[in-house]
Amino acid sequence: MPRLAVGTENGAEVSLYYEDFGSGPPVVLVAGWPLTTQSWESQVAAFVAAGHRVVGYDRRGFGRSTRAWAGYDQDTLATDLHRLLAHLDLRDAALVGFSSGAGDVARCVVRFGADRVSRLVLAGPLAVDDGLVRDLLGAAEWHRIAMLDDVLGRFFSVDGETALDEATRLHLLHLAASASAKATADVIAAWAGADPEAELADVDVPVLVVHGECDAFTAPRRGRAPTAVIPGAPHGAPITHPQQWNDVVLRFLSS
Repeated sequence: MPRLAVGTENGAEVSLYYEDFGSGPPVVLVAGWPLTTQSWESQVAAFVAAGHRVVGYDRRGFGRSTRAWAGYDQDTLATDLHRLLAHLDLRDAALVGFSSGAGDVARCVVRFGADRVSRLVLAGPLAVDDGLVRDLLGAAEWHRIAMLDDVLGRFFSVDGETALDEATRLHLLHLAASASAKATADVIAAWAGADPEAELADVDVPVLVVHGECDAFTAPRRGRAPTAVIPGAPHGAPITHPQQWNDVVLRFLSS
């Protein structure tokens, strides 16, 4: 089980669990809150088969990474990603971030430059209002599991109906519920004012924004970056519409 130490807390190591498969041009998959790298399983095999080296990791506090008490601000999460790129000595890597993971990808390039990065994919980048942040934080404090269940319902909802089978939904809820309660709340708080596309305004790296046409969690916005829309897909398009989503992203990676 490969791990990367990214710091210490109260004398104990804080480390990230990561996976590294295949060979070829590297692609780093950054899962969004409240999920883990396991949520990318429909992408890993397809991207490796397409000739890519695929790296995924659990953000601190989630999945098999350390359940640290601190470090859930956008700068620290971006620094964790940068340390992983340096540790694996990845060059010309494509960074693919889903939902809040798009914020990690954008902040990483803004803070540390694009020397190791060839292109960026922002999949359903967050654009949530402060009212939603307050509501989710309140629910996370006293009703965390119910809140996660509701959020995942919105992630995979199309016109009020789920686009996900029940077995997969329960699996994803288990992944989300296993996260640190502190991490779950602190990452929500870090969303305030988030705008990954705006952060990248002065970054000279090719960017693709991918949205589900029926995203019920965050409103798709037309920025300056090219935008691809997955027809009939919800916020969680990489999971509910993997073939269409993979085709769009792989075309961009090979362009």
